[in-house]
Amino acid sequence: MQAKSKKLIFITILLTGCIITSLMSTNDKEKALPGGSSLQSAQGAVTSKAAQAKTVRVQVSGAVLEPGIYDVPASCRVEEAIAAAGGLTENADSERVNLVRKVRDGMHIRVPVQKAARTSRTQRKSAQATASYSASSTKKVGSTRAGTEKNNSAVQRVRINSASAGELQQLPGIGPALAQRIVETRSRGRFASVEDLLRVPGIGKAKLAKLRDYVEVD
Repeated sequence: MQAKSKKLIFITILLTGCIITSLMSTNDKEKALPGGSSLQSAQGAVTSKAAQAKTVRVQVSGAVLEPGIYDVPASCRVEEAIAAAGGLTENADSERVNLVRKVRDGMHIRVPVQKAARTSRTQRKSAQATASYSASSTKKVGSTRAGTEKNNSAVQRVRINSASAGELQQLPGIGPALAQRIVETRSRGRFASVEDLLRVPGIGKAKLAKLRDYVEVD
């Protein structure tokens, strides 16, 4: 009977010890959880800050105030990259740009100009080119005319009845042989008019037309 009582007491003590041990273990776990959660939150914050600190390089051109190459946060949108470039100009065609698109490294963001502005600028350039060409052509024609008038006024006519063979060679298209034939022809009879040069072998109507402004009968 005593042995049975001792056995029950031993079992009771053993169960009580197990219950106490279990309660202590549960309490330790509950204390450990807040610390673990704080560590995970801290790691998440560091990761988030690292993501925010990462930048990408993009080129912004076209109808913006300050075109160029910019380093922007990797998480930003096209709208923010354009803002970094000074924003849009008055003639920017923002409808043709996806402002909410996320940027990526090496991206080229080109903001087009409105169609009306492009047309006006093209017409202005065309008008300037036409005016420049007209002025150049007028100047060239005027210069040519002035040169021709100067040459004509500077021509000293050759007297075909008294000029030497050397002087006759100064006439356009007259070489030594033809100059000598002119001298021989007039020795048989003076030239009464410029048309009498047709008597010279080798001078036809075409050549006479070229000589007419350079000769005179004396």
